[in-house]
Order: sequence, then C-alpha cells, then structure tokens
Amino acid sequence: MLENTSLNSASPIAQTASQRDRPYPIPPSTSRQLFKSSSLIILTFVVAFYPRVLAAMKVPSAVNFLHFACTLLLLIFTLPRIRSRLQVHLSTRLLYGLYSVLLIISASAFWNNAGIINIVLDFLLLSEPFILLLAIVGLRMNQNSIQRFHWVLIISGIINVLFAYVQYFVLKLDTVGGPDAIKGVFLNQGAGHHVGGAVALTSAIYMFNQPVIRSLGVKILLAVAFIPQTFPMSDSKQVIVVFLGSMMILTLTKFKKIFEILKYIMLTLGAIAAVYWIIVNLFPALGYWLNVTLLIDSFAAKFSVFHIINRYFTTPIHWLIGLGPGHTIGRLGWLIPDYGTILRPLGVTTTPVTAAIFAENDTNPLTNAVTGSSMFSLTFSWAGIWGDLGLLGMGAYLYLWFITWQKICVDSLSKFLVLNMLIFGGIFSWLEEPGYMLFVVSIIGLQWQTRLKRAEHSAEINAL
Repeated sequence: MLENTSLNSASPIAQTASQRDRPYPIPPSTSRQLFKSSSLIILTFVVAFYPRVLAAMKVPSAVNFLHFACTLLLLIFTLPRIRSRLQVHLSTRLLYGLYSVLLIISASAFWNNAGIINIVLDFLLLSEPFILLLAIVGLRMNQNSIQRFHWVLIISGIINVLFAYVQYFVLKLDTVGGPDAIKGVFLNQGAGHHVGGAVALTSAIYMFNQPVIRSLGVKILLAVAFIPQTFPMSDSKQVIVVFLGSMMILTLTKFKKIFEILKYIMLTLGAIAAVYWIIVNLFPALGYWLNVTLLIDSFAAKFSVFHIINRYFTTPIHWLIGLGPGHTIGRLGWLIPDYGTILRPLGVTTTPVTAAIFAENDTNPLTNAVTGSSMFSLTFSWAGIWGDLGLLGMGAYLYLWFITWQKICVDSLSKFLVLNMLIFGGIFSWLEEPGYMLFVVSIIGLQWQTRLKRAEHSAEINAL
C-alpha cells in the first residue's frame, strides 16, 4: 500500500490553509457554481475515457476528438475562477509550462511549414493532461465534489474491468484475436489491451489507497478482481514491468527515511520474486524476458528510431525545435492516416519520416506486432516529442512534469503514478493516450485536493 507522506507546517498546502490565503480572500461560492466546476472537469474526463465505446455504438468517429473541445472549454472556464494564492501560484507555474510548449510547437511548425491544425492538435495531445490537472488544483472543490469525482473514477475503473471480463468469459474474444483482443473500454484500439490493463492495475492500487471505500475487505476484493485484466487476460506484460520499475525508483526517493526504504525494498523484491516464479513455473513461454542477449538486441532495435529521425535533420535548428508537430512519430503522426478524411481538409501536413519509422518497426522481427513485442516498439512518446519538437520542446514538456512532481504530488501514490507515466512514455505512445493519462492525472489532482481540504480543516480547528 502506498501511504501518504506527512503534511507539516512548512507545506505550501498547510500554509495556504492559514496565512497564505488571507491576502486573497475567496468569495463565497454557491453550490451551483461548484457543481458546474466539478461537472465540467468530470465531463472532460468522461469524453476522453469512453470515446471508443461511443464509436462502437455507431457514433461518428469525430467523437474521438470531442475531448479536445472539452479541454479547451475547461481551460477557458478555469482561468478566471482561480482565487487562492496557492492555487494562483500553481496554476501560473503550469501555465508558464503550457505557454512554453505552445510557443515551441508554433516555432517548429513555422520553421517546418506544418499546418495550423498540426499546432492545435499537437498542443492538445501533449498538454491535455496538464490542463485537466490545472483545473483540478485551480478550482475550488468542496468535499462532495471531490467525493463525487472519486466515485466517477472508481466506477469507470470497474466498468473497464467488467468489459474485459465480458470479452474474456462471455464473448471469448481471446480465442479469436488472442489476449490482445481483451481491451476493456478501449475497443478497436491497437494498444487497447495495454491501456485497459494499465487502467485496471492503476485502479487496483488507487482503490486500495482510497478512503472513500472504508471496508478493507472490499478494497482487497476489488484489487484482486482488477489484476487479472492485466495478466493473464490481456497479457499486458509491459504494464507489470513498468509498475515494478516505478516501485524501485520510488524506493530511491525514500533514502531519508530508513523504515520507508526497507518497506519499499521488501515490497519490490517480493513483487520481482513473485513475477520470476510465475514466469519460470507457470508461463515458461515468457522466458523471453529472461534472455539478456535478446533483450539487448531488442532495446538496440528500439532506440534506432533516434538514428532514423536524425537522418532527416538538415540544420542545427532541427536539433532545437525538431521536424515539426506531427511530422515524425508523435501521436499526431499516427492519427493523420487514420483520420485523413477529417484532417486533410483542415490543412494537416505530414512527412515521410513517420512512414519510414513505421516501416522499420513493422519489418523488424524484434519490434513488429507479430513476432516482437510493443515493449520494444520504435513508436514511443519520448522519441516522438524529440523528433517533432527537438530539445527545446522536450525541455518545456519536462518542466511541466517537474512542476507536477514538486508542487502537486503530495503523497507516494501520486509520485508512483507520475513515474509510471514517465516510464510508459519510453515504451509506447502512452503520454499522448487521453484515456489513460486523464484517468491518472485525475487521481493525482484529487489527492492534492483531498490534502488541501484536510489542511484547511486543521487550520479551522486550530483557529477555534
């Protein structure tokens, strides 16, 4: 279980609960205003989490872009309603990062003759999670609104798992399409089985740490019920690898607390030992992951993407701002062929780089979808960000993550989830996967809001 870190008097949240907010008094908000604020946040999450379900119900494919409109509306709604000093401070830092990303995307598009629609879509794909996070930490949310959002996330996690169970036990899709056909709510999505598995395992950890559910027995039951979607139902091995990696890195951040170090080391070693025993004794076919030579060759093939992109750099400027938004292997480059009938009339642009990388990925036996593993795919987020936006774009994007880690991650659960996202970005195009990203940042934002409410309540008691 990932426990909360202590909140001391030096904490920015604790200070906000007392003297830091006094120069900026918050005007009384009506329950109707609070309802509108939290409802718009929830709506943005919902339309990003369920578009594949709606598309399966014959809703036009443009529904996959609806969450972009909701995100822009949420940003416009949020900015004039930020009041407290701490929330203004956090929102300003996030906005600096968002402005920097937008500026670099625009500069890259101008230099590389990319379309305006490329700028808009690439900015939204990269910035959407941070806009939602800005809204969650920037708007006033009462306890009822926080709990309602918690329940939306819990129920969404349950629905995702129920879809997977129906696909596995009732429809028996795995007998036709293999484990990759077990996708949860991420239907007809190439990597939907991985996304569904990641959401399921994240939900299991989230619910186990969630005070909204009081019964320990219910928490354990839900957690155990969620895990099979990750493995063996959808065979999302990369999700397990990433979670173990995040646990080990999180352990390194606990060096100042010896008991925390020991606890996380024991948990990590126990998890690694359990996975190793399962591979050796129950699933020997997974011995692929124990072949060191094969792993080295696979990672060498994966990182060859940087050499491919570098071949198209014709000026030092490309190292700074890349080849243009959507012009390499970022998620936008993926979307253009699939949604060409929608995007081409809007002036979207593309380059041969994307096709060259996909061709290399699909022909290499270590990386293609048939004989290889998506774990070693050339089409991962960090390569796309670097290829599209260069070193400056990478730096601006990392700044957003730095602010999230330093200012918004108030407990071990939040930091663990951030580590998951950063590592996933080195595997596949996870950082631009709205369903997963908005689910995870919603949890992080709610953890922050919950801690703020505790600090305010404590300050109120001390003031009596």
